[in-house]
Amino acid sequence: MDRGKPKGAEPESRVLSLDPRDRPLYTLREAARYLGIPVATLRTWVRGRSYTTAQGARWSEPLITPPEEGHLLSFHNLVEANVLAALREVFGVSMAKIRRMVKYAMEHLGVARPLLLDLKAGLGDIFVRDPQGLLSLSRSGQLALEKILESYLARVHRDARGRPLRFHPPVADQIRSNRIVLDPQVAFGAPTVKSIRTRIIALRYDSGETPTSLAEDYGISVEDVKEAILFEGRAA
Repeated sequence: MDRGKPKGAEPESRVLSLDPRDRPLYTLREAARYLGIPVATLRTWVRGRSYTTAQGARWSEPLITPPEEGHLLSFHNLVEANVLAALREVFGVSMAKIRRMVKYAMEHLGVARPLLLDLKAGLGDIFVRDPQGLLSLSRSGQLALEKILESYLARVHRDARGRPLRFHPPVADQIRSNRIVLDPQVAFGAPTVKSIRTRIIALRYDSGETPTSLAEDYGISVEDVKEAILFEGRAA
């Protein structure tokens, strides 16, 4: 027995060995706020839920799997939930159809995590053009869905291979903030503006400092400061 190993070192080591994008980072409440959706909705996508039909009780399986079977979500989970938000909350695609499309992509296209795909890298084939006819849409419906997906997926900045790198959350009436970013490589994935945590800016604003003085202190624009304050739920 290794008595010199700190308690809890092994689980911590497993977490650190994960890709930063797969590490547990966000609570359900935090992730829901960053996505602009209800916590209950995200909880259903992550944990599943029971529901009643004429034939009796049924169980809705989760579509998002947190890392290490824990309760914290990863950056990749955030990206997956963003796609579900576009499909479900905006366009009204039923969960049953989404499940069939995800299953089709996994079983017939060999895609392990379809909800992580870039629209141009295959997501469009599964959810928009729908080769198996799982989603019945008119041509105008296809164009509308593609436009919605594009606007939501624009929140995700990807590398040359289409892998998610950073997430730009919605702020007020903006579907995507150009200033605020969630990067699993910066500040443990917390929302930042120019690498400065938005929460720290908001706390200093709450203590009485002005946006102008904060901008001068951090070397950022007043607009950066105001958006960080607005994102954190304060009136700038």
